[in-house]
Amino acid sequence: MDFSEREFLLYKIRSGYYKINLGGFTIKIVPPTIEDILESCEVYDKSYYESLNEDIMTQEECLNWMFDTELWTYEEDEKIKKTEKEAENLKVNVFKNFNNSKLRESARLYLKAAEKALKDLFDKKHVYHANTCEGIAELDKALFLLERCSYIGGERLDFNMIDQNDLLSKYYSSILKEKESREIARTEPWKSIWILRESNTFNLFNNNGRELSIDQKNLLVWSRMYDNIQESLECPSDKVIDDDDALDGWFIEQRRKQQRDRVIDQVEGSIQSDKIKNSQEIIVFANNKEEVEAIHEMNSPTSKMIKREREAVLKTNKKAADLDFQDQKLKLSNLSNQQFKQKFRR
Repeated sequence: MDFSEREFLLYKIRSGYYKINLGGFTIKIVPPTIEDILESCEVYDKSYYESLNEDIMTQEECLNWMFDTELWTYEEDEKIKKTEKEAENLKVNVFKNFNNSKLRESARLYLKAAEKALKDLFDKKHVYHANTCEGIAELDKALFLLERCSYIGGERLDFNMIDQNDLLSKYYSSILKEKESREIARTEPWKSIWILRESNTFNLFNNNGRELSIDQKNLLVWSRMYDNIQESLECPSDKVIDDDDALDGWFIEQRRKQQRDRVIDQVEGSIQSDKIKNSQEIIVFANNKEEVEAIHEMNSPTSKMIKREREAVLKTNKKAADLDFQDQKLKLSNLSNQQFKQKFRR
């Protein structure tokens, strides 16, 4: 986006309302009050239990039904987890290879494919969500808030004048995408305004006692996030910060590093005696995949190589003994050579 586009979107966010044209009317949707949200939660509960009493499936029951009828499978559930992990790894690759444009853009290309695959999987998994107790209650809650917060001029909108679902759809499409929120949060003119947030005579938003809009919340979250990045001891370059995929990769790498350090501290804390510390091999039990990865990283490069070689042998020979492993053969060979040398030294 250029400056004028960002300025328009920013002041649209700061105004605290959405302007929507529908059926020849210009409709203004303002953020709800605390009371509106409280009453909308009551609407949700009432709608949910009414649906439940009418024997409409809950989200969990719907998913179980999809499993039973093979409209959704456990393999597809696992595929979601695998693809999410793959997308994370690709973001890390974009970050780590940021200065190598060929590798960076190759990883980004695969990342977009993974994100599309994830979207398709989630769409398939939740295709019947609108027909569940939760889906019906969510719609009733959203329409209640929309009716409370929609105006033409200074008068509350009469919902008999328009199609409620059309208005709700247009409202949702007016909410900024994450990429847009992130760009506005880290650039001018918002950056200068954000600096003035602690001024007693300056208001970030013109909400007039109403709650924050979705876009306002997102803008604040990302502004805080970018502040925290700048304060980090391992702050990435400005070019990385401006690249959403690379910055996400940096976030993931920082999180994984913290997890590894935490597991390493726990493992080292459990190894108290010198006998254990000085052992060539130590067996450590992990509770999850993250701990497995962290424990693996504690191995030296040589140990990792030995581990890979042993795993390759075990794939072809599950009953392999010590002497079937190359590192053990080498160890015995070195021991034999030492004994041979010592024999002639006597």
